[in-house]
Amino acid sequence: MRMESQNKLLIRGGTVIDPAANFHGLTDVLIKNGKIIASSQDERCDASQVIDATGCYVFPGLIDYHTHLFYGGTRIGVNPDLALLPQGVTTAVDQGSAGISNMEAFFDTVIARSQTRIFCHLHVALSGLESLPHNVEVVDPSLYDLKASLGLLEKYAGILLGLKIRQSREIVGELGLTPLEVTIRMAEEIGCRVVVHTTNPPDAVGKLAELLRTGDVFTHMYQGKGNSIVNADGTIDERIYRARERGVIFDTADGRGHYSFDVAKKALTAGFAPDIISTDLTSGNVYDQAVFGLPLIMSKYLALGMSLDDVVKACTATPAKLIGMEGMLGTLTPGAFADVAVFRIAEKQVVFTDFAGRSLVCSQLLIPQLTVSKGEVVYRSLEL
Repeated sequence: MRMESQNKLLIRGGTVIDPAANFHGLTDVLIKNGKIIASSQDERCDASQVIDATGCYVFPGLIDYHTHLFYGGTRIGVNPDLALLPQGVTTAVDQGSAGISNMEAFFDTVIARSQTRIFCHLHVALSGLESLPHNVEVVDPSLYDLKASLGLLEKYAGILLGLKIRQSREIVGELGLTPLEVTIRMAEEIGCRVVVHTTNPPDAVGKLAELLRTGDVFTHMYQGKGNSIVNADGTIDERIYRARERGVIFDTADGRGHYSFDVAKKALTAGFAPDIISTDLTSGNVYDQAVFGLPLIMSKYLALGMSLDDVVKACTATPAKLIGMEGMLGTLTPGAFADVAVFRIAEKQVVFTDFAGRSLVCSQLLIPQLTVSKGEVVYRSLEL
C-alpha cells in the first residue's frame, strides 16, 4: 500500500474546467500510476505529492491540433518537448511536415523519442514540407503514391491520422482544386480524413468546402488572403454552413499570418465559432509574440469574445475526439491519461496584429503554471 502511494499526485484547490465532462468548478485532481483516479478522501490523504492550485484553473492537458514538429528534418520544425510542455500542451498533431519519403525518419527521430504525445497527418507531397520556407512542396497529383501512403497509414495506425494538402494559389498554380480532389479520392480508398490548408485558395472558398467530407478539416478558417469564409456583405458563405452541417471540422491554425481579425470578428458575430483552436506552430513563430504558444492563441480568442469554457473545449475535448482518443485525452475524468495543465489568468495587455495590420488588444493572458504529462510533472512555475 505504501509503495502505491509513491505514485500519487494530488492537485488541489483549483477551478477545474473539463468540457468533456461538462464540469466547471472547484475540485481536486488525483493521479495514480499515469491515470486520473477518483478523488476519494482516503486516496487524497495518501498522496505523496500535493500541489496547491488555489486561484488557478486546472484543464486537461492541452492538445495543439496544428503544429510542425519534424525537428531536424525540416527547417520549420520545432522541438516538441521544449516548445509545448512548458505551455501546458501535452499532445500535438503535426500537419504534414513529412511525406512518404521522410515519414519513417520523422517517427524514428522525433515521435518515438518525445515525451509529448504526437500524432500526425501525411503530406501528399513526397517529402512534405522539407524545403520550407524558401520553396514550396510539389503537389502535382501525378506524383502522389497511393500504395506507399496506404502502407504508412497501416504501419503507423493510431499515429498517422490522415492526409494533408495545401491549397494556396501560390502553391497549386494552374492546378486549381485538382490536388484536393485527388487527395480526397486517395483518402476514400485509404479510409482516412483530409486536412486542407485554405489560405489564398485558387477558387471560391465555398467551392473548396463543398469537396470536403464528414470528418475532414478546414484549417486556417479565419484567413483573409484572397477568398475567405465571409462574403463581401459580412455574411458567411452558405456552402461553409452546409459543410459544418455535414460534419466538416473548422480549425483556426492561426500561425503568423493565417488569420484576419476582420474575418474572425464577422464570423464570430454570425455565430461561426471554431471547432478547434490551434497554433500552426513553427520555428519562425514559437515564443514569438505573433504566436508564442497555444495559451497566447487561446487568450486571443478570449479577447475576441469566446467564453473560457468554449476556448478550453476547442483545445481539449474536440481535438481528442478527432484524434480518436475521446475519454483518454482531453478530459480529467477517472480512467483518462494523466495529462493536466494548470494556469492562472493575468491582467496584462498584449497587442496582436494580423497580416493586414489590423490590431486587437488582449487584456487577459493565460499563464502556464504546471504541466503534467503521462503522470509526471514536466513543467512547474516558481509561482506555484
